[in-house]
Amino acid sequence: MARADRFAVVGFDADDTLWRSEDYFSLAERFFAERVAPHAPPGVDVLAALHATEIDNLPVSGYGIKSFALSMVQAAVTTTGGKVPATVIGELVDHAHDMLRHPVELLDGVAEALERVGGTHRLVLITKGDLVDQTRKVRTSGLEHHFEHIEVVLEKNVATYRRVLAEWGVEPSTFLMVGNSVKSDILPILELGGRGVHVPYHVTWGHEVVHEHNGGFVELTSIAELPDWLNDS
Repeated sequence: MARADRFAVVGFDADDTLWRSEDYFSLAERFFAERVAPHAPPGVDVLAALHATEIDNLPVSGYGIKSFALSMVQAAVTTTGGKVPATVIGELVDHAHDMLRHPVELLDGVAEALERVGGTHRLVLITKGDLVDQTRKVRTSGLEHHFEHIEVVLEKNVATYRRVLAEWGVEPSTFLMVGNSVKSDILPILELGGRGVHVPYHVTWGHEVVHEHNGGFVELTSIAELPDWLNDS
């Protein structure tokens, strides 16, 4: 029996699975450090402060560029003792606006993989972040038509996946999730009884890194390999 016959629905993550995302946050972090560090006292690690501020703000503002922008402003004020110039704050906000307007850049092989897998399976998209920004990226990506359902969630954990799959009438044992984050895309699905395919991205946000786990999932070097992997016995 072909591996594909074991799954009724294939789910995909969006950021850094279908299109580039974390690269822009990495560039923004460097921009933040360049603009803020000169105004901070010697010995203050402004990037470490930004990362800590992001994590602290997650329960309040969630994920996405807008939340990141608020954290940049907050960290800039905190690390400099309020001495950061207003012009720098303005530059940070402008940079965030540029991120929000940045066109979607699809990763290699994505469109072809969705076309092939969608010919044999129902496809869904489950992504977390800001609803407005994620919806814009989905609609302007040219990929929206591939997905039967699209869900933007606040967090990707067992409870969220259980709720979403139940609403869609999908049995977890027939569900395959494809994504770049072991923590958010793979482990919760395994706990529910589904399967996962991990497609690593070259850079991962520290909050998403998992150093210890029990495996139980497949890892592919590129999403372009997914159709052939599904068609293997």
